[in-house]
Amino acid sequence: ILGSDSRSLAMDVAGSRFIRDSTNKLIQLNKYSCILMAGDSQAGVHLIEQFKEKVKNNDSLKTISKKFSDFCRKEYEPYSSNYILLRNSPEVQFILAGLDKDKKGKYNLPKILVLKNYDWFFIGEEGEYSINGKDNISNYLFTKMYDKCKSSSEKMTSLIVQCLYDTEKIDGESGGEIHLVSITEYGIAEIDPQQYIDKIIQRDLINI
Repeated sequence: ILGSDSRSLAMDVAGSRFIRDSTNKLIQLNKYSCILMAGDSQAGVHLIEQFKEKVKNNDSLKTISKKFSDFCRKEYEPYSSNYILLRNSPEVQFILAGLDKDKKGKYNLPKILVLKNYDWFFIGEEGEYSINGKDNISNYLFTKMYDKCKSSSEKMTSLIVQCLYDTEKIDGESGGEIHLVSITEYGIAEIDPQQYIDKIIQRDLINI
């Protein structure tokens, strides 16, 4: 299960910052792979939009990550001459998530890979889950609830929505629509978050 908000901060030529609540931070790459982004949304969207046309439908997540790492390094070449320039380049972080084939050729091996500009887009492999962006509340809730939820896709979806919903309440840089998808052996399917949001609101009202 993958989830993201849709709020991003942008800056015009005069230096004024403004909020967009329609940024797609969760993008399907092929039948079994998605990419999520955090950080500088303009840089992130540019990289993903330029790259996704290069992805083939039968590419494994490992293949996609290698292609994407090479692509991002080429795009960030002007910042590569020294560490200070790289640290001051547009900050972007990506999570590549999906299913790879097992020995029998079936797509049922979950894999999560991360790439960050300040690590020169080195491909890092995560464990059972990965959190990026505004992650304080999500890290707390996952540490507390993950073991209780991981065996149920319904509970896991509810936990992800809870993380995004609670983060929006305390952080003005998070918000907009919540986007959710599930990835199974049958492919990628969107999940409507509203039923989970309604349950959270109802629970909050009861606890007042």
